Amino acid sequence: MTIEHLDLEYSAEDIRDFIETAVATRGSENRPRFYAITGSHIYGFDSADSDIDVRGLHMAPAESYAYLDTPAEEVTVNMDGTTEGFEEYAEVDLRSYELKKFAQLLQSANYNIVELVFEAPTVMNGMPLEMDALQDLIREFLPMNVPHAYLGMAKSNYYKHLDPKKAEGYDPRAKKFLYVYRGLLGAQYVVEYEDIEADIFDLAEAVDGGDPELVDDLVAHKRTGDSATVPSALEERARDAITGQFNAIGEFPMPDKSGYRKALDNWMRKVRA
Repeated sequence: MTIEHLDLEYSAEDIRDFIETAVATRGSENRPRFYAITGSHIYGFDSADSDIDVRGLHMAPAESYAYLDTPAEEVTVNMDGTTEGFEEYAEVDLRSYELKKFAQLLQSANYNIVELVFEAPTVMNGMPLEMDALQDLIREFLPMNVPHAYLGMAKSNYYKHLDPKKAEGYDPRAKKFLYVYRGLLGAQYVVEYEDIEADIFDLAEAVDGGDPELVDDLVAHKRTGDSATVPSALEERARDAITGQFNAIGEFPMPDKSGYRKALDNWMRKVRA
């Protein structure tokens, strides 16, 4: 999947130039390898003011790990405000992981990185065969603890933003309901299908108890203005749906990752070769 179907302010070529320049700022020997668009653009609820979230991996020379000063685990640009020198790309946020850190995140079943591998529209791919092999590798071991990660994200966002009694940053906007609901549906989807789906519309259609009409209404409201809190009737529907999904989630299977770490090591060794 490429980015041509996305309505972005920048072309794929522009974003690739940005990536190459950004990654080189932390070491001219860093080699950008794979990058894709993530965040709200693949979740199905981007709006006109949504940033363009670019995530991916680069490779530092393998021998650099033999020294006291090992390579930086990641390169970030425009993550907390605009990085000096990158004003032209102020709407693009970049987080590039060195290959080892990327594999460590996969080993911990980080759902953001798993989604990046499976679902994100690609803007740069200098290792297509290796990325196809990585998809096959991960799919062999799913669900692992990916459902637990999705559920943890949903709970964290709910108690942080949507629980009026506990939330320090109470913020009942459509965006917050969508993040929580997507996490709950994503957890169920991985268990039921042993696969990954990032788009909340597809999740609501596929998961038992999902409410596509609610998703339509929340996304429509988000796109009217991200600062707007939802009307009381829509908030009630969203809370009912979220409560229903929380209650529907039973015990997840115990994560079975036997052999997964070794498989990732073997994959990483081939990529560095």
